[in-house]
Parts: sequence; structure tokens; C-alpha cells
Amino acid sequence: MDWIIVCSLVIFAFMIFSGVPIPFGFLVSIIFLEIAKGMDPSFLLPIGFTSLNSVTLLSMPFFIALGYIVTEGSIARRLLDFANAFAGRIPGGLGIVACVTSAVFGAISGAAASSVIAIGTIMIPEMERHGYPRGYSAALISASSVLSTLIPPSITMIMYAFVTSQSVAACFLSTVIPGLILTALLSFVNVYLVKKMPSVRTLPNVSFREKIALIGEKTKTALGALLLPVLILGGIYGGVMTPTEAAAVAVIYSILLSLFIYRELSFGKILLSLRSSVTATGTMMLMTFFAAILSRIYTMEQVPHAVSTILLSLSDNKYVLLLLINVFLLFVGMIVDALSGILLVTPLLYPVILKLGIHPIHFAAIIGVNLGVGMLTPPMAGILYMGAKTGKVAVNKMMKPIMIFIGCCYVPVILATTYWEPLSLYLPRLAGLIR
Repeated sequence: MDWIIVCSLVIFAFMIFSGVPIPFGFLVSIIFLEIAKGMDPSFLLPIGFTSLNSVTLLSMPFFIALGYIVTEGSIARRLLDFANAFAGRIPGGLGIVACVTSAVFGAISGAAASSVIAIGTIMIPEMERHGYPRGYSAALISASSVLSTLIPPSITMIMYAFVTSQSVAACFLSTVIPGLILTALLSFVNVYLVKKMPSVRTLPNVSFREKIALIGEKTKTALGALLLPVLILGGIYGGVMTPTEAAAVAVIYSILLSLFIYRELSFGKILLSLRSSVTATGTMMLMTFFAAILSRIYTMEQVPHAVSTILLSLSDNKYVLLLLINVFLLFVGMIVDALSGILLVTPLLYPVILKLGIHPIHFAAIIGVNLGVGMLTPPMAGILYMGAKTGKVAVNKMMKPIMIFIGCCYVPVILATTYWEPLSLYLPRLAGLIR
């Protein structure tokens, strides 16, 4: 591989570790390559603008806005109360409630950051009140929030579909089964760990009639929130709406729900949420703009071919190469966020997975799960640090349970997703989205 290309990657890594925002890390690498290779900027700039002219990308601002609105309101609280009515009175029940609610919340927001803030703000104090160590509670919420990147609609899967020109709906479905398995594993491991915590207190049992009445009451109060994922996913897979249209309708629905039904948000708070979403969208678009240019430069310099040649020279065994790809993805996830990771590595690894005969939708699930766990592993570990900040607890008090959740829950799901293709392809094939 050309030493100039290697230097550009080193510069990018240095910028990220120096705390420079990721879009500007891409930009500095581009400027270095332009100077070192004598490239014409007027040729490269249209590439960035063309990349933003995408119907697929159009859905992301709406899902980002939806995440801000539901995080600001009481939707998370209502979902938690609904789940608590079912599982809150069994040993480790509050932990199960946190896991399941994070999965359901993921079907609304599509972003782990929204989930850890919305669920953590409410759930961590509640779990501490029932004897759960604060560090453990923050770790469980952080680990569960990654489900939002696996349960559709997922912003990371939208980005993958954009980069690879695949069906957004198929990419959404590819991570559903891994996400559900991960939800179950997190819940079971939580119950096992809680049994060793004598300080944890379980809610007192109630009669069957009282429980049915409680479930009915919480279902009624949470019905509007529960209809959100039905509206989004039903609209997409029912063929009624495109993902972009479903996201736009969901934003309007959530605003009306928050203003006139739940009445917990004012017009001022809605506008603040929308302003925050515009800022986040601008950052994402800027990153996509620069990443598209950098990707085109790498393609022109045959970097994907070089990466493919290097990997295929290491082994001709498909399963060994998949393991190496997983290790590489985990490393990338440790230093950049999931969206940046997809923009950075997908163009490099895509030719490799095609040569290995791996279905692009299968690879969507592989990259989604790997970059998801990367958000929990230092040195970057954005979700881990956000969970610590939300829970007002030191990161070191979260590390032991986080490592348990990664080792007992995430690693098995990564391996199963990687080596058992039907796990990610069954639902897209059942829906007739792929062959």
C-alpha cells in the first residue's frame, strides 16, 4: 500500500485521539492527500455534494428529530411503566424492564445516545432506590442502549444502506433477530447477577386481578407511545410508506402526541428539540460529505483492492477471514462512533466480503453488531461515558459489569451473527426483500 495512504490513515487516527471532531479528521486527511498527490480540489468537491443528494440520507434528519422529541418528553417513562407492569415484580425485574424498554425505545429513536439518556435518567435512580449498585445500573443501561442501533429503525443501518446502495428495509431486518437475542441474553445475565446482590429489593407481589388491572392501566397510558414503532415499521413493511415518509410521519405524530395528548411538552421545547436535531444533522451531513470524498480518493488509489489483497493473503479460509474482519471492526468501533465507522470501513471491506461470497445484507448485521459493542469499549466508548455521565458514576465502577455483558452477551451474538447466515438473512428473505 502507498506510504502516502498509510500516512493519511495515521493522521486521521492522530486527529481522533487528539479530540478533534471526526468530520475535521476526515477533512485534514483529504487536505494531506490533495497536497501529497497533487489532486485538484475542484474535481473532488462535486463528489461530496453528489453524495448528499440521496433519498436514503433524507430519512436520517427525521429520525434524529424523532429521537430528540421522544427523549425530551414522557414517552420513555410511559414505556418503562408499561414494561414494569409485566416484569417489575420478579427477581431482577427492573433490569429486565431496562433491557426490554431500551429495545422498544430503539424501535422509536434509532439511536443509542437517545436511549441511554431517556432510559438512564429515569431508570438509574429507580434501580438504585431498589438496591441496585449505581455503577451496575449505569452499565446495564449503557449495554442495553446499543439495542437501539440493532432494533429498526436504525440510523446506522440507514448509513450502511446509503454507502452500499442496499435496501434500507432489508438492512433494518438484518439486525432484528440478533437484537432480540441480545435483549434476551442481557435480561438473563442481569437476573443471574442480581441473585448475587443481597441489597436488591424486589417489588412485592400483587394478586392476579391487581396485576391485570395494573397492566391495563399502564397499557392505556402508554398506548400512544407503543403505536409509534407500529406506525414506523408497519408503514415501511406494509408498503404504505418509504422509510423517509415513515420517519416524517412519525415526527409529526410524536409532536402531536406530546403537545395535545400527553401535554408534557410546550411549543418552545419542541422548537428546542428540533433545533438540536438540526445541529446533529448538520454534523452528520458534514461528516458524510468529507467521508465520501475521502472514500473516492481511496478508491482511485485502489486502497480497497490493497486491503482485499492483504486480507486474502493472510488466509484462504473464509471463517478465519471473517474472524479477522470482526477483530478489525471491533478495533474501529473502539476509536470512532458507529456512523463514522461505517463511512470509514465499509468502502474498504466491501470488496473483501463480496470476494468471500458474503451477502451484503449479512455483512450489514455483522458490521452493526461489531460497531455497536465498540461503543462500549475504551478508549473512545461514547455510550459508556454517556452512561457514566447520565448515572453520575465513575466509569471504573461500570467496567466489571460492562465486561461481563460484553463477554456473555455481545461476543456470542457477534459470533452467531457472523457464522450463521440465516440469523440475519431469514427475515429479509421472508419479506421478499432479497433472494
